[in-house]
Amino acid sequence: MKIVTAIALLLGLFILFYCCVESTKPEVATPPTYVGSEKCQSCHGKEYNSYLTSDHFHAMDSALPRSVKGDFNNSFFVYYGDTSFFYKKGDQYYVRTTDSTHKKKEFLISFTFGWRPLQQYLVSFPDGRIQALPFCWDTRPKEQGGQRWFHIYGKEKIPPGDELFWTGVNQNWNYMCADCHTTDYFKNFDVSNNTFHSSWSEDRVSCESCHGPASKHLEWTEKKYANDSLKGFVINLAGEKVNWKLNPEKGIAYPDKIVHNDILIGTCARCHARASRLTDYYFHGQPFLQTHIPSTINTESYYVDGQIKQEDYEYGSFLQSKMYAIGVTCINCHEPHTMQLKASGNQVCYSCHAPEKFDVPEHTHHQVNSTGAQCVNCHMPVTNYMVIDARRDHSIRIPRPDLSAQMNTPNACNKCHTDKSVDWAAKYFLDWYKDKLPPAHTTYAELMYAVSKNTSESEPALNDLLASKNYPAIIQATALERYTFYTPRIVEQIKNYLQSPDPNLRLNAVHSAANLPQETLLSIVTPLLDDAVISVRTEAMNAIAPFYSQLDPDKKQRFDAVMNEYLTIQRNLGDRPESYLNQGIVLAATGKTADAEQAYLFGLKRFPSFVAYYGNLADVYRAENNEEKAKEYLDKGLSIQPGNAELHYAAALWYERKKDRVSGLREFKKAVDLNPADGSFTYAYALALQSEHQLQPAIAILENYTSKQGNDPLVLNGLISMYQESKQPAKVSYYTDLRKSVYGY
Repeated sequence: MKIVTAIALLLGLFILFYCCVESTKPEVATPPTYVGSEKCQSCHGKEYNSYLTSDHFHAMDSALPRSVKGDFNNSFFVYYGDTSFFYKKGDQYYVRTTDSTHKKKEFLISFTFGWRPLQQYLVSFPDGRIQALPFCWDTRPKEQGGQRWFHIYGKEKIPPGDELFWTGVNQNWNYMCADCHTTDYFKNFDVSNNTFHSSWSEDRVSCESCHGPASKHLEWTEKKYANDSLKGFVINLAGEKVNWKLNPEKGIAYPDKIVHNDILIGTCARCHARASRLTDYYFHGQPFLQTHIPSTINTESYYVDGQIKQEDYEYGSFLQSKMYAIGVTCINCHEPHTMQLKASGNQVCYSCHAPEKFDVPEHTHHQVNSTGAQCVNCHMPVTNYMVIDARRDHSIRIPRPDLSAQMNTPNACNKCHTDKSVDWAAKYFLDWYKDKLPPAHTTYAELMYAVSKNTSESEPALNDLLASKNYPAIIQATALERYTFYTPRIVEQIKNYLQSPDPNLRLNAVHSAANLPQETLLSIVTPLLDDAVISVRTEAMNAIAPFYSQLDPDKKQRFDAVMNEYLTIQRNLGDRPESYLNQGIVLAATGKTADAEQAYLFGLKRFPSFVAYYGNLADVYRAENNEEKAKEYLDKGLSIQPGNAELHYAAALWYERKKDRVSGLREFKKAVDLNPADGSFTYAYALALQSEHQLQPAIAILENYTSKQGNDPLVLNGLISMYQESKQPAKVSYYTDLRKSVYGY
């Protein structure tokens, strides 16, 4: 068993590929180079002047009077009784604040970070780290609540030693922020010396960030090669020309053909997606999934219906929208150089939606020009992130208060009408729009909700979601990642998606296939070791790793090549604790336990508070029959994080192996109390009770789980077995039928 905390699993997946990977570099005889934005000005003056007003231009800058917006005139900010001071010495800006040792120190501000509605500040350290201070300046006018200091985590206390404290790895600019706030960025982390030598061309998102390095374009301007339609660039962001025509009956404009400008969308997605970066070697024109791994619409960042919960940076939301489905792109609404909307208010929507049909009380049920009559307030509601940064949901959906109570999701109506109930909003909504809504149980939101419940409705809903091309690919990828019922028709869907032209669907189909029986898994996933997209082939390698010994020599050779590629990725990621964790996991899975041990120990030396190492080291020592060492590391991990459910579960298994049932039951109970939603913990606890002839308490624990957490295949198996032992055939029949109706067996 591999003991990995939930956050480590998420971070491990998120960070899986963020580093230098030579294998993603295309073969280019003389690659273009970056020349700087100012070279664009002479020929593209209008666009350049527009760009100077944009947030892209102000994404980052040296800390100078022209760029600093915050009050450094001997001001201060008090955070949980701890006062930080902001002041100047000449033209340099300083903060005196608490460091990781709980001491007050003076720090020079190196860079500004962002422009509006807030500005952050960066501090450089001698080892090349650049860290983001937690204190932000609210740049809004005073009458809007601005012109003040505030803490990035609001009222949440983040003391020294917390993983989110400003000097720690999770506030490190070099990894977390730099590639989206500079141009031509390379992290350049030196693993042996634990130092950064990061480099970049410009302290901002420049013209070349989007259009690509311009050296060959400058050459083209001299010679005007007739056979070069791209004028020296490798991409054309404009895409194929499409004609839009208004449908008078519907009042909506539709294209004469659907063309998805994936070059443009992918270019924007590099920084407007919740995603990890595969490599420092980004080449314009490559598919997005070749260099980045976007987050799916998971329940950590989104509600079950796809609405934004945490910051999603627009991409994940937009790909759910009907707008994207018919070929709308970012620059249909946004002017690409200023980043502002092309028109104000509802005017921007009128380019495709006839105002005489949609900007009228018969449609909005609000007075013309009122807040409720603004299209975006109903179809793109706002959520605040970073305390004051209002972001709109780009899924551009129909508000559904009628589904809010059922799904426990927000809705645009109650975001405005905060004094009213969901039932109140749903009543009026259904009175007005019921006849215009899609048929019940056909929207992807309803299907995802049905799948999430783990009931008899779930498998049919998942099949419907995967079988139809009418649903967004990103939602289908999410369903593959999170929800799988291994019935024959779902397995066929997984097989189909493993062959999809969309690498995101292939990637998440591999996730879905990972728990299939060994023979099936190997037969359908092994071919993806040759996938053209590095993320897909390395994920296939990870899925196959536990069965490495079953591969024939040719497949082992290909597996080894992909594993070495993956290990190179992880070693280049040595500034992150997940690097050594991920190395150890794949090495242990393929039987290289000594190498896995060294990876974990090296990581532990550098990141002693990262508790996932302790559990995984205990697992390595258990495999080597060194139980004393295994217990030593479990105890060390629990001394650092006593509330870690996974470590308590591992300790319970250790006691069970030692036949210390009393201590084992105690640790199982702690694991279940700390993480009651984990069905495997509950199942193991019940089995331990059963082995101690405490059958009724064991059954009660499993019944309690199903009543509070819903169905889980392990828990249902336990109930069937225990009711058989207690000779209750009616209960056995009930749970057997339930298992079959939900999971198909």
